[in-house]
Amino acid sequence: MMIIPRGLCLVLRDVVTSAHLFLLEFIGTVLFLSTSLSAVLVLPITGRPGLNLRSAPNQSHLSAGVHQSGLAPVSFLCPLQVALVFGLSVAMSIVCVGGGAHLNPAVTLAMVLSLRLRLWKAALIIFSQLLGGMASAAVLLGLIGDLTPALNQVSSGVQLHQAVALETLVTFQLVLVVLATIDIPLPAVVSPLLVGLAVSLGHMVAVNVTGCGMNPARSFGPAAITHNFSNHWVFWAGPGLGACLATFMNDLLLRPRWHRPRDWLAELTQLYVLTEKQQQVSLSHPN
Repeated sequence: MMIIPRGLCLVLRDVVTSAHLFLLEFIGTVLFLSTSLSAVLVLPITGRPGLNLRSAPNQSHLSAGVHQSGLAPVSFLCPLQVALVFGLSVAMSIVCVGGGAHLNPAVTLAMVLSLRLRLWKAALIIFSQLLGGMASAAVLLGLIGDLTPALNQVSSGVQLHQAVALETLVTFQLVLVVLATIDIPLPAVVSPLLVGLAVSLGHMVAVNVTGCGMNPARSFGPAAITHNFSNHWVFWAGPGLGACLATFMNDLLLRPRWHRPRDWLAELTQLYVLTEKQQQVSLSHPN
């Protein structure tokens, strides 16, 4: 029966000693999404050559944003600009709050699956990221008055399974890059830039199809503030599946960490240690 209070003690002490991580995840997510989503919201539709509303994907979504605010999603006007803004924004945010920041529930999920992070810490980190997504969306709503263009929605003519597959693909390559920057020694400034490039690549691939979620916190913030959860599950299922596949690919094939199942079990046991002596060692080197 002593295992229960010991386990609770580990959880509480672990959470208290890591409180600053949750604050950094919140701040980093707010910085990232406030900057990147503003690029989707503030570009006026007037005076932009080459825009054809009739041929634009997701016509109803685009038209709604135009009628309500006179603005249109940059993704339908200049996908490269959106890709660069999102990539540079996430790189900037990671540098500001620290190289270990996730800013993305899919990345946090990968850390749990690869035994780099305890489950309860991951849950609080994801909660902080979702709060950051809502906070940034609320700020932009107050400044601009309309979040419709920032919503991740599946374009007309695209099947839901195709949208999930595309979200899986772009998240897969992002998480692979994140894991590679952890496993391969790199200069501190290089890792955020590589992650930013992966985010930009994902947007160039998917921005005109799904708006490129790739990050459930990015999708959840505008959806929660506007109470528009149409096909919202796509932007959780795709990134979640992509994170799982990338983790298994990295840890089992590309850079194998375990040669036998008992090696994985031993590392799992070490991660969730419950004895008092092991708690002290573990808390002095938190995962």
